[in-house]
Amino acid sequence: MRLLMALAERPGEVCLSQDLLDTVWSGVVVTDQSLYQAIGELRAVLKADTVSGEFIATVPRKGYRLVAAVRRLQSPASGPIASVTDLPAARTVAVLPFRDLGLPATLSFLPETFLGELVLELSRQPGLTTIARGTMLSYRGLALSPRRIADELQVRYVVDGAMAPAGDRLTISCDLIDASTGAVLASESIEAPTADWPSLASRVAGRLVRVWRLEVSEHAAREIDVQGPERASALELAMRAWVELYCRPQSRETNDLAWKWAAEAVSRDASVGAAWNVLAYCEYRAVQFDWQEANPDILLADATAHAERATGLSPSDPDAQYTLGLTLFTAGELVRAEASLRHCLQISASYAPAYGLLGLVASAGGHPERSFDLCSRALALSPREPLRAIWHWGEACAASMLGREDEALAFAARGIAANPTFPTCYLSAAVAARRLGREQEAARFLSVVRATAFRSIERLRQRIPAMRVEPWASAFLADLRAAGLPER
Repeated sequence: MRLLMALAERPGEVCLSQDLLDTVWSGVVVTDQSLYQAIGELRAVLKADTVSGEFIATVPRKGYRLVAAVRRLQSPASGPIASVTDLPAARTVAVLPFRDLGLPATLSFLPETFLGELVLELSRQPGLTTIARGTMLSYRGLALSPRRIADELQVRYVVDGAMAPAGDRLTISCDLIDASTGAVLASESIEAPTADWPSLASRVAGRLVRVWRLEVSEHAAREIDVQGPERASALELAMRAWVELYCRPQSRETNDLAWKWAAEAVSRDASVGAAWNVLAYCEYRAVQFDWQEANPDILLADATAHAERATGLSPSDPDAQYTLGLTLFTAGELVRAEASLRHCLQISASYAPAYGLLGLVASAGGHPERSFDLCSRALALSPREPLRAIWHWGEACAASMLGREDEALAFAARGIAANPTFPTCYLSAAVAARRLGREQEAARFLSVVRATAFRSIERLRQRIPAMRVEPWASAFLADLRAAGLPER
């Protein structure tokens, strides 16, 4: 839609490819392939113009031109306009202007810039409503309590923060406050070089947003718990399932409970996209960790179908796009997986897991050198993310593919430290240790793997797309066989 709007702003004119990339994918690293694919998708949807034979014309070596006529519509003069009191109060957030605690005059504009970036990122999160920047700027310099501001704006949560210089660095501190009780639900403090101010706001905002979104959803779900699941609506059940899946420790128990609630939500109202997304993610996890008796190929196909349904019902939900990318990646459909993940980042540029999974897609596609930057972006956006073990494993695979075994072992060790139960990091550690001549260490790593769903060569080939990248995969699996991993 962003691409179509960019073309429609200049009907009949040639829009240069680079201009379209800069406009539509602002702040996201993409290749020309993303533009080609999006143009192709638009042409498939719009079909063809009966006169010219196409709606979007290609201008060789330059760009594209919208052939169709464009007519601007005026907004209706009357009709209901939503007030802030019509918004779902349990999921509304107001971001106060950040207090300036001694910034140099050359950076006096930074608090307002940061406020704008944070409001933008929060507003991109599905199900989370954020009061607009213009309103919040009117509170600049006013010494009002979060409760007073929440009452005035009819919101549930308030973000209060400050910016202070510390030598050649900036310290940014923020609190997420439940204004109804005054409780601080989440608190973050981040330092960054002052010289990095041009990219500081978007980078830090991205790091904070995901944490806060999880906190708001979990807090709202805890209140639903008081009523009991039997009286919850389909949307409430979907929220409970979402929190169980994304906010609780990853285990078979949490997966089964999220699955149960999501299935109940779907049975009550099949139009709730978030419930289909949870179903898909639960099915994917069951395949990966051998948590169900069902045929893994059938279960993965169901996961993909349910993720596709989630994206159809909730096209602006980054979780759904990410889950679809995840299931497609596991099925080996790398091109479609990358497209879904890029779409996820168009919706929310701060969605760290999408960057991490793109790193794995790059390695599985035979481009391990691209993986490091993508995984680093994920870690920078969400350094305490539970999924970071996967990103470190992506770095370990990329280093191994490039023959840098010392680095592969170091990355795998970081993944193990982040999540000692995540098995694939032990695989990379075992192979790297063996290649470095540390046989006993390799044996210890492999002993952990034998107790997991990845306990055989056959299971690795089924579940890990990177194990199909040749010639690296054959050499990797040969080392695992030599270290004692059975074939079946």
